[in-house]
Amino acid sequence: MKNISAIMAKATAAVEFMYDKKATIKRHLPVVKKSGADGMDWLPVYADVPCRISNPALNNTDQEEANTIQYDVKLFLSSSYDVKAGDVVIVNGEKFESAKEPFKYVSHQEVMLLRKGYA
Repeated sequence: MKNISAIMAKATAAVEFMYDKKATIKRHLPVVKKSGADGMDWLPVYADVPCRISNPALNNTDQEEANTIQYDVKLFLSSSYDVKAGDVVIVNGEKFESAKEPFKYVSHQEVMLLRKGYA
């Protein structure tokens, strides 16, 4: 009987064929400013990452003083990328916040993201 991981690894090409978007993944990292002072900044750790997004829930607006947009998005990408909780993910110009810990599989990984903004 074949190893299930080897069988799933063969599915990777088929899964990645469906990636129709590109993502940039940024992380809050230490930097040295021009003045020589230590600081933190959002720096890209990956660019042009092939991916696909899915919106499992369509509850996307709250009407209060300001109409807020807030919804969860599931990001699908290769399991070879190291996505961490707290990373900022920009997909085709749209910014998502609060990346949670990814669910990694042999063929891909899934990361839940939160899109926040104002209407």
